[in-house]
Amino acid sequence: MQKSIVPSFLYPYWTKALGGVTILFGLIVFFHRLAEYQIMDFAGLSFPVAMGLIMIFFSREKVYDERIAYLKFRSLAAAVPLGALVAMLINYVQNYEGYSIETDSWYSISAFEYLSITLIIAIGWFQYLRVKE
Repeated sequence: MQKSIVPSFLYPYWTKALGGVTILFGLIVFFHRLAEYQIMDFAGLSFPVAMGLIMIFFSREKVYDERIAYLKFRSLAAAVPLGALVAMLINYVQNYEGYSIETDSWYSISAFEYLSITLIIAIGWFQYLRVKE
């Protein structure tokens, strides 16, 4: 019988706490920049938030079985196109009146912001599916 390789690619359970600390660190830096320099740096915030959410979503659960793996895959499969739709809507709303003809600049959401949005949706959808079933 062949052993499944899927669980070997997941982070250990304790990385959920490390992910939370990473997100907290990003928020502290964001609010420090906002208070000290009046800079709203969402691009700088999105990297630690995305890394923290990756650690939280892809770490093992206390009880990890095929059902949990299926629910995580299902939630991620639903969150990727939904996150892309949300990212496109954010780009549209920001650029609808935010386009500057003088600088010829458009706002574009970063990949880490898209990843953060997608993983927030995936974590929420996973929790919903886990409670529902």
